[in-house]
Amino acid sequence: MLSKKDLATIQKQLTHYDEVREQVLSLSRTATRLAGATILDIHRGDLDSATTGMAKVEDTLSRIGSLSDDFQEFKTSQGVVVAFQEYVEATTLRTFAQSQKIPSMSELRSDYRSYLLGLLDAVGEFRRMALNSLRRGDVKKSEKLLDAMEGIYDDLQTLEHTSIIPTFRVKMDAARRIIEATRGDVVTEVRRYSLEQALDRLGKQLVPRSKN
Repeated sequence: MLSKKDLATIQKQLTHYDEVREQVLSLSRTATRLAGATILDIHRGDLDSATTGMAKVEDTLSRIGSLSDDFQEFKTSQGVVVAFQEYVEATTLRTFAQSQKIPSMSELRSDYRSYLLGLLDAVGEFRRMALNSLRRGDVKKSEKLLDAMEGIYDDLQTLEHTSIIPTFRVKMDAARRIIEATRGDVVTEVRRYSLEQALDRLGKQLVPRSKN
């Protein structure tokens, strides 16, 4: 027969484990949702709201970290990785919108897996931002966004042993297609803008002659 004391201790530990797991899962979903809402705020140009949203995400992730102190495996669970991944994506988008820089892994206090996957997800959001810029006629901004997308892809392409990260290669392939499509859109718009400017200059040169 097992010791009743041991059974009681084990049951207590199991109950605690299950409670923490449920809290971590719930908080992970909350962080993911808040980060997603922040991305929408950034695309709308509401950076103040995005900053407030990111503060909430960071607080939620901090609570996850505290809860996971007793059970380190939770820090690398799928839900937590996705939450940090979404956080990296949103913060990368916000940082670039504010300063045209890509935040470092240490700045985000993220593990390498969430950082890499989050950056790759950000490529898609950069495309969305670039297309919005093109619609507004801001070709220069779209070119800078394209440069950032290409920079992320080219740098990550130099890494070895990435097969240990689930979905990394799939996301890299998707990023390449997104970049190629965005490059085509930007080049087309640059050519159209250049032609428009050339025609405008030509028109200004012809107008005085027609008056003589």
